[in-house]
Amino acid sequence: MAAVLRSVGVALLGAFAVPIAGITGIASVISLLVFIFSSEARSFGLFLFFLAAASTCYFALKTLQGIAKRGRLLVESINAKENLNLNPANMLGYPSPAFFVFDKNSRKLAICNSITGDYKLHGFNYVLQWYYEWGTGTRMDVGITGGAFIPGTNMREPTITHSEYKKNFTLVLEVADENNPFFKFPMQGESPAKRWCAKLNAIFNG
Repeated sequence: MAAVLRSVGVALLGAFAVPIAGITGIASVISLLVFIFSSEARSFGLFLFFLAAASTCYFALKTLQGIAKRGRLLVESINAKENLNLNPANMLGYPSPAFFVFDKNSRKLAICNSITGDYKLHGFNYVLQWYYEWGTGTRMDVGITGGAFIPGTNMREPTITHSEYKKNFTLVLEVADENNPFFKFPMQGESPAKRWCAKLNAIFNG
């Protein structure tokens, strides 16, 4: 139970670390530029904000590096023990501690947990297919032209339209397991989802 809780905790930490590192990295760069080039905005409070943003970004990056290192060490251990050539550069699921890793030459894959050190080996026939899916959201777009004229003026009413957009992209692996036939991996957008589909096609069919 403790191992499961640790795995879930690290998975959540890794999921939040990516956007946190990006946001705080941008914030630290902007605040530093303002501090250097704007004497009017220069203050001790701004300097403290820069330190806080930079420190948060540093610890988020260190967290991601730690998760990646633990995963690579587990993959190297499996390779040595099982005489395989699993590729740690393609860990499907990172930065989660639970991930898939593949050996194209031996046509083997491993399902790993870098927190517990557990893994399961399967042949490539374990994976039946892969694809990505997404949810949809609705946004409101406000235009300043195109509406009806406001009586007594030369101004037009704003136009309001609603449009759908894609969000919450997930890569799905369907596997030959009647008890757990789907593995789902959250993606950071459509481009990473497409890239992983292309990678899997190259790994399995290349």
